[in-house]
Amino acid sequence: MRPVFSHHQLLSVDKRRRGVYNKSIKPIRHTGGNGMKKKHLPGKILLSLLCALEILALTHVAAAFMLKASPVKLAFVLAAVGFAASLVLRLRAPKAARAFTIAVTALFIAAGAALAAVLAGYSASAVYAGGDDGKANLFAGKRVLLVVPHQDDELNLMCGAIDEYLRYGSEVYVMYVTNGDNRVPAEQRLNEALAAVAVCGIDEEHVIFLGYGDWCLTADGVPLYNADGVVESKAGHTATYALAGHPPFRGGREYTRENVLEDIRDAVLEYAPDVIYAVDCDMHPDHIMTSLLFDRAMGEIVAAGSGYEPLVYKGMAYSTAYTAPGDFYALNIGATADPGGGLRAFAPGTYDWAARFRLPVSASSLSRSLWSSSSYQAASRHSSQDEDDRSTRAINGDKVFWRRETGSISYAARVTASSGDAALLTDFVLADTGNASAPADNVTGVWRPDAADEAPAITFTFDTPQTVYRVKLYDDPDPAANVLAARIEFDDGSSVDVTALDPLGAETEIITDRENVRSFTVHVTEYEGAAPGLTEAEVYSTPFDPAVSYVKIMNAAGDFAYDYRIDPSGRESFSLYAYGCSGDIAGYTITCEGDDCRAYAEDGALVVECPVGARCRVTVSDGENGDAAYFENTGSSGLPYGMQLEINVRGKLYKVQFFFLNIRRFAMSVMQRI
Repeated sequence: MRPVFSHHQLLSVDKRRRGVYNKSIKPIRHTGGNGMKKKHLPGKILLSLLCALEILALTHVAAAFMLKASPVKLAFVLAAVGFAASLVLRLRAPKAARAFTIAVTALFIAAGAALAAVLAGYSASAVYAGGDDGKANLFAGKRVLLVVPHQDDELNLMCGAIDEYLRYGSEVYVMYVTNGDNRVPAEQRLNEALAAVAVCGIDEEHVIFLGYGDWCLTADGVPLYNADGVVESKAGHTATYALAGHPPFRGGREYTRENVLEDIRDAVLEYAPDVIYAVDCDMHPDHIMTSLLFDRAMGEIVAAGSGYEPLVYKGMAYSTAYTAPGDFYALNIGATADPGGGLRAFAPGTYDWAARFRLPVSASSLSRSLWSSSSYQAASRHSSQDEDDRSTRAINGDKVFWRRETGSISYAARVTASSGDAALLTDFVLADTGNASAPADNVTGVWRPDAADEAPAITFTFDTPQTVYRVKLYDDPDPAANVLAARIEFDDGSSVDVTALDPLGAETEIITDRENVRSFTVHVTEYEGAAPGLTEAEVYSTPFDPAVSYVKIMNAAGDFAYDYRIDPSGRESFSLYAYGCSGDIAGYTITCEGDDCRAYAEDGALVVECPVGARCRVTVSDGENGDAAYFENTGSSGLPYGMQLEINVRGKLYKVQFFFLNIRRFAMSVMQRI
């Protein structure tokens, strides 16, 4: 039997055998407490660097959510955190490994700090110079209301324009119909909204939360807009709520279509804005509900005959902003792109792109660096909504709307039809839907006569004689069902022939210019399709009154000029976008401030000459309306180096952030349902 030795005995024997006690023999050096040998050192260093980078990325994401600062401002802090983390990981490593880790990390910090300094310097210098004076007729002295479904839609709808109203001394109010609580808790969404509008300069008391649920569906999938009775939201609520310190417009209101309509109507009447910007029928059921119920509320308001007739503009939050092209980074800021057939979720032809109302924006919103844009700074407060990237889509040189007149005398008339539901012609709604979740397949709200009606007609009767200066008819938005000809007959026996209406449902205006009219009838004389149809009929006693007026210098592509990099040739021609006033440059006084630069009218165009290296300020004015823009010739038509660098850096940072953003959204969704 072999003798049994203790652990210490074995160790002593082993040490004597290897001559460890002989001072001339050096002991074997281990790499650390984990027993790994020297040959594993490179792998350990690489692993440490990877861990440091991972911590850096995670910290960046967390800081972006918590601090709501730009990546540039966070770069040094994050690098320092990564450095500290790497040190913690290497505390038990040998001196050589720690030194190498410190050296590499310091190199990354220095490079990151240098990059941050370059980008921060470029960003601060990239904001457009403000030269857009002469807009008091448009922006000054008004009470403005924004009507939107979700928190962030106020910026999709009006970013850059909010700033201008406030700069000119107007009051701006925002009405949020829902709490945005589908995937994110309401408390977070509502606080994000308060933070965002505060950046814009809107007072908290000017924020109205109606408090309805986000994306409310019945058990059968019927959206709130089309549902009968009370609907429970995905967040589990059936009555209105908001924040403890900022309650809803009316608390405890059940989630019904009728209550939403009533609250929108009553809020409009309570605040009585001079100008209303309301979201139109985007692809989201809540946007469709907000748009259509707002229209119905306005229909009830104007039909009441109180004389309250605010300026109403309808616009998109999706097709012209949230899902628009990401075209922010350009030598000169571009106009909002035409989305084509994707303008509205259904009946897109009810608005003619050529007839759009183009609202100029503030210079502070415009920059050649996204991070220094005031609109981006506001949007970044909506951290739960991916507004970091969406800002490149929403920020343009204009915001696009369509004017809906509220002074039609048709609302005070008795409207009858040879057949069909004549009430659909005077409800202020251009087209309705039987299912807000699939609106394109369920278009309703169109007056159509019975199939057996061989002489379809609509009659308007007034209690007192009226002047009928113009009539607006909106055709059935179905491209296969069109009114090809009609005749308007007045009670004095006179008539006006009407040619084909716009086949997609946009307004067709007919000048009639008749006085002392007690009644008139619109006879549909020719049509194609199963039956003629109209979504709306409006009657006005006066010519169109734009109510506001302004001009804006724009280039040949139709982009508004603010702080403009002119063609390197040093000569470029511009025109005037004019609303409510003349666009003829010959009627304007032109001034040019800047050495070696000239501006003058030639062949109906505004010509600006600016040699390489020069900069000037050009002003046009007719005494009441005017505009000013800066022009600079850098000698290059390419993007500035700083912009190219920012595009690359921002794109890489965003990919990391977007990955963790989705993880965060999923976690919040799970926790909310738990």
